[in-house]
Amino acid sequence: MGGSPVGHLLGVLRNAGHVSAMGLADWDVTVRLARQARVLGMLGHRLRDDDAVWASIPERVRSHFQASINTAAYREQWMLMELRSLAQALPPDLPVTVLKGAAYVLQDLPLGRGRMPNDVDLLVSRGDLEAAEGALKAAGWQSGVLDPYDERYYREWSHELPPLRYPGHPLEVDLHHTIAPVTSRTRADDERLFASLQSIPDSRFLALGPQDQVLHAAIHLFQDSELLGELRGVVDMDALVRQHLVTEADWEALLEHAQWHQASRVLWYALHFCRGWLGTPVPDDLPLAPPPPLARKAMDWIVPRSCLPRIPDTRPTLGQRVAATAGLVRYHWLRMPPGLLARHLLHKSWVAVKPMGGARAT
Repeated sequence: MGGSPVGHLLGVLRNAGHVSAMGLADWDVTVRLARQARVLGMLGHRLRDDDAVWASIPERVRSHFQASINTAAYREQWMLMELRSLAQALPPDLPVTVLKGAAYVLQDLPLGRGRMPNDVDLLVSRGDLEAAEGALKAAGWQSGVLDPYDERYYREWSHELPPLRYPGHPLEVDLHHTIAPVTSRTRADDERLFASLQSIPDSRFLALGPQDQVLHAAIHLFQDSELLGELRGVVDMDALVRQHLVTEADWEALLEHAQWHQASRVLWYALHFCRGWLGTPVPDDLPLAPPPPLARKAMDWIVPRSCLPRIPDTRPTLGQRVAATAGLVRYHWLRMPPGLLARHLLHKSWVAVKPMGGARAT
């Protein structure tokens, strides 16, 4: 993809030394794409870590990175304040796990730097879900008003409750009881998931085990998303692999956990695109079965056209529009069995047209 608009962004994400091949016009496109992909602050931290690389970047470009780094630091403080409030509100004897960005920051992982959090993701066991939700609502967190169908969808078929927000706080709280929708093709083994949790030093919160953290990133990207604009998920996956998978035993444990959570297929896709785009160090002889050739060919066409960012003020191409639609269809197909999916789509279609019918009647 070196000749495409996103080529320089992938190049510098892959190797900071790529900046030596970039002129101001390249930087103009790359900064805009990195901002669109929500990786500008993360990339800025990586480049700033190398004094020679940072000094070689034009000052006017460095200012964009520095502004994003500063904004991300501010929003990180939002998240830390929210976590402190949550720690006070939740029962002290209730085990609570932080997921994704909150975990990366509390664990002081490199990929936690420069993120722009919009929410805080928590995980409790299904048996503790009612107690956790009750404690948060008693302390002032509120969920939005949902119709009975959506309320049932969250509580019976999803892996999380409706989002909660404390009045005046900038971040939502998503309370999960597992890491994949309970009706999806991927079914996490919750007993093993919770048995692998690890403590976080100087925190009342827990974190997923290293292998499960990698798998959660893969599940979120290739099972529980529409793929649209998800380059940051690939960047996260790359960083987690480099952080957690160092020895042959680490990789063996990852494959074992993937089998537990029925996530081998999504793991294959995640590693495939990580290695292709970012040079992620994946063993060549990894015993992970590839998808059928037709499925692989389809994903090789869909994912780049959906996942990679485009300049915001340009119109998507026909291929990008088709790929976005295919990603949406795939997301729903993997998320629910056919009967439930048909019911869900019929309900949403009815809700979408009902206000129009009411408006015409008046």
